[in-house]
Amino acid sequence: MKKDNVRFLKTLLIAIAMLVVVDIAVGVVADRLMDKLPDFSGDFAKDNYRLHRLETDVVILGSSRGCKHYVSQQLADSIDACMGKHLSLYNASISAKKLNSNSCAAEVLLSRYRPQLVIYDIFEELLCDDLVDDIEFSAPFYWKDTIVRRYLDDIGLKERLLMKSSLYRYNGKLFRIISTISAPEAPNDGYEPMKGTHKDLTKYNNDAKAEIPTLELDSYTLNNFENVLKKYLSAKVPLVIVSSPRFRPYDNNKRVAAICEKYGIPFIDFYDTPYFNDHPELFYDARHLNDDGAHVFTALFFEQLKPLLPCHDDEKGMAGHSLSCK
Repeated sequence: MKKDNVRFLKTLLIAIAMLVVVDIAVGVVADRLMDKLPDFSGDFAKDNYRLHRLETDVVILGSSRGCKHYVSQQLADSIDACMGKHLSLYNASISAKKLNSNSCAAEVLLSRYRPQLVIYDIFEELLCDDLVDDIEFSAPFYWKDTIVRRYLDDIGLKERLLMKSSLYRYNGKLFRIISTISAPEAPNDGYEPMKGTHKDLTKYNNDAKAEIPTLELDSYTLNNFENVLKKYLSAKVPLVIVSSPRFRPYDNNKRVAAICEKYGIPFIDFYDTPYFNDHPELFYDARHLNDDGAHVFTALFFEQLKPLLPCHDDEKGMAGHSLSCK
């Protein structure tokens, strides 16, 4: 019986040792693959680029609504004309990457350099989202970036312990990383247009808005978002919070507006506006503008942004402004 216990213990220790070796080996190989990621070839490449290489003057952050609603070249041309000089611009928004992922990116950008303007697209529902899969997308950078590590550790003790394992950090990601490396690189400005129009948008009606219960704000997500506002305010780096159009939404951005007002951060709200609610042909679906709608929105957005810019004939700049298009 004693021999059986000793044999079992030895087998267990060997298995654990082998698992540790495999874990370390996976980490070494995967980390080297991450170093080979191109700048423009899929979401992993884009996340790596915005966290570690991006240094444009103007940066747009957001989820799918960010990368599909802001026409980068159109906005860059408008800003250049206003400023009387050229400013580089990149739309660093990534589909399905919500507030925690983008707040983390905003902090990392500020730790590396001083952008001249950061545009951060959100809507209030995202502040109520307690899911953390968007920030877990950046798990491969856990040891590479202290801010990414803090965001992941703050999820909780279980996550903090699991992140020490390479097998966990790269779970389900290795194939995508290899696919990204092997895919042809196509440099772009980050804008991802959507073509076409959804046929059934007319069924949406927000007359019942008052009947929708108010969701509770998620403390982890809210804390991360407020930290971004405070850090940009302290660093005196211009930050504008924007909520781009949604077709006849049931919810609103009252709490987003209140948070921005609390910190003196400009907020431009196009989320629920009569013009876009009356033009379903500008939408791909209820949440996203199509390419035509994005061009219209970008032009209207710039008109709201322009008074906040320190244009060559206007020294007011960002300080003290809070705007809504309504």
